[in-house]
Amino acid sequence: MQKKIESLRPTYAQIDLNAFAHNIEQARSLSGTDIIAIIKADGYGHGALPLAEYAWKRCGVKRFGVATLFEGIILREHLGREPMIFLLGYVDQYLHDEMFSNNLIPAVFDDEIASAYHAYLAKHDRTADITLKIDTGMHRLGYQPDMDYYSFTVKYPRFRVCHVMSHLSSSDTDPEYSNYQKERFSTFITKNHIKSNTSLLNSSGIANIRNEFSLVRPGIMLYGYLYGNNEVALKKVMRIYSKVVHIKQIAGGETVSYNRRFTADRDMTIGVVPIGYADGYSRRFSNRAEMRVNGVNCPVIGTVCMDMTMIDLSNVPLNGSYPEVEVLGDNITADKWAELADTISYEVLCGISDRIPRIYKD
Repeated sequence: MQKKIESLRPTYAQIDLNAFAHNIEQARSLSGTDIIAIIKADGYGHGALPLAEYAWKRCGVKRFGVATLFEGIILREHLGREPMIFLLGYVDQYLHDEMFSNNLIPAVFDDEIASAYHAYLAKHDRTADITLKIDTGMHRLGYQPDMDYYSFTVKYPRFRVCHVMSHLSSSDTDPEYSNYQKERFSTFITKNHIKSNTSLLNSSGIANIRNEFSLVRPGIMLYGYLYGNNEVALKKVMRIYSKVVHIKQIAGGETVSYNRRFTADRDMTIGVVPIGYADGYSRRFSNRAEMRVNGVNCPVIGTVCMDMTMIDLSNVPLNGSYPEVEVLGDNITADKWAELADTISYEVLCGISDRIPRIYKD
């Protein structure tokens, strides 16, 4: 079956489950607590359902974080009733029944959303676990830290606050501001005698800040990437492979791909690799990125197409074969892709299309 999947195009992504397990343990070890495994955006492009199942069954992960109702519902259907699934984004009033009937734990971040959730629960004579979100300086979602927690619990008696959280804005770049946020969050917890679980640290926070809360929320580090200065030993979870499917010789002066953006300065051997921007291989990689073939880094030449990309094979010993290509892996990382695309590894990983099949390796 694996060979059939590898031969479909033949571009495929290999997902290393042992590396994923290693990164989970690194998050636990560094923080000294258990985790809420963030698997939103289809597990940052790695495949949320198989990774969550592996984390639940093999790594003892009991809590997961998602961003949307749909992510939460499909995860609940896949894992069953027992794991705690934290829904960290907004849910429209027309979908409250789906959220609460699937035992998803919503984030409450202002009185408007609190009133809407509470009205649903009162109408149906129910109670529900919630996350209370506090804004300590990210200025995205959350109550201000001077909120009256006691009054909140009195006003919304059908809520069971099982988790209080805040979110760091700059844990990879600004330790002083991160510690300011941490102090504000700690003060809120102490002042209000919070007994429920609490979490503040994201991936870079886990690596750079001493944890004083009962949970942490690792995201990108679970997949092998981390920003900021650190010495955390993570393992890359995803590698993308393809193969050269066509080889041709061109003469100096000839041009390659759309709009003739590459002109050969010599006679060259070029190869066609079946991956393109529809797969998440950005057009910004045109004439800039590299792929690795037989131990040689081969420049991308010309414009990246929707389904295909051309590379320079002139320095590769081919011996008449059509070789395998490392598109993303140990030698060419998502950090490098991000640098070329002027973005972050989060975005390039999330942007890898699901038309690239994932193969899960234990």
